[in-house]
Amino acid sequence: MTGVPDPQLTLGPATRMLWRAPDSVHFELGGHAVVVDGLSARLIRRVASPVPTRDPEPVDDPEARRALAALTEAGYLWPRAADPDDLRHAPPQPRLAGELAALAVQHGERAADVLRARRRATVEVRGRSRIAAQLAALVAAAGVGRVHCAADGVARLVQALPGGITVGDEGHVLTAAAGDAVRRAAPEADCTPLPVGEPANLTVLAVDGPVPDDRLGALHAADAPYLVVTLGVDSGVVGPLVLPGLTSCPRCADRHRSDRDPAWSALAVQLSVEGRYGPASAVTVATITAGVAAQQALTFLDGGEPDCIDGTLELHLPDWRLRRRSWPPHAGCGCTAPEDVRP
Repeated sequence: MTGVPDPQLTLGPATRMLWRAPDSVHFELGGHAVVVDGLSARLIRRVASPVPTRDPEPVDDPEARRALAALTEAGYLWPRAADPDDLRHAPPQPRLAGELAALAVQHGERAADVLRARRRATVEVRGRSRIAAQLAALVAAAGVGRVHCAADGVARLVQALPGGITVGDEGHVLTAAAGDAVRRAAPEADCTPLPVGEPANLTVLAVDGPVPDDRLGALHAADAPYLVVTLGVDSGVVGPLVLPGLTSCPRCADRHRSDRDPAWSALAVQLSVEGRYGPASAVTVATITAGVAAQQALTFLDGGEPDCIDGTLELHLPDWRLRRRSWPPHAGCGCTAPEDVRP
C-alpha cells in the first residue's frame, strides 16, 4: 500500500499483536516480527478491533501514517472491507481459514486471491505409490479445485496410509479409492478425469522406481509441467519438478549418474522391477515425503519457484534432515535447447 494509508486497517489473519508498553507494540507474522513505538493506544485498539470504527478520525501524525503504510506493505495489516458482506479477504471454503492465514505470511493481502486461484487449478496424480492418494488428498485439502488420481489395478493393504488409501479399500478399484481419499479431505473437490487433450496445471508422478521413458516423452510432447516423487524403503525423494524445454528432467539426472558410474544404466533397469512383496516403505517417511511434495506442488501452482526445480529434495533414514541435491540440465539429454543448458 502506498501513499496516504487508509485508517480503516485491521490485523491480517496470521498477524499476532502483543503489547510491550502503552505506546509500544510487537507484531508477529510467521517467522517475522517488528516492534513499533509511538502509535497511540487509541489507534492500536482501532486496528486490533474486529469491528470497524464508524467515521474514524484521520491519522494526522506523519510518523504514524508512515508506520501504518509500512506495516500494510509488509503484510502485518490489511485494509478493512467497508462492506461487512465483502468476501474479498475470505477463504472460498470456511475450512480453508487456516490455509488463508498461512498464505498471508507469504502473500499479504493477496492471500485470498492466491487461494481462489488454487480453486481453479487442476492436478493429476499418476502412479501406484502408496503416497499417491495421500498426496492428492493433501493438495485438495489445501484448496486445489480439481484433483484426479490415475492408477490402474486395485488397492492393496500395502498401499494403506493415514490420509490416503484405507485398510477397508483393499480390493477396490485403486482410482476410485484414491478419489474417496480426496473427497474425505475436501468434499467439494472435483475428482473427475480431465478431458482428453487438456493437460493439468501440474502432473505428479508418484512412483517407487524410475519413470518409464515413454511416460516422460508424452509429458514433454504435451509441454506439461510435472513433478516426480519417489518413495523407497527408508527414503523419499521429491523432484525434479520439470518445466519441459526449460529445466532438467529425470533423464538428465540419469545421465549425470551414468557419468559417475558406467553401470548405472543397467542398475536403473533392474530397479524398475517391483519387489517380491510390492513396494515397502516406512509410514513416517512416506507421510513426510507426501507433505514435502504437496508443498512443492502448491508453491508452483501459487506462482512461486519450487526448490526442486533442477534438483531434488531428499530424506534418508536415519538422518531426518531434508537435503537438496542439484541436477542441472545435461548436455547429452536434449530436453532443453543448447543455449538453455546451465553449468
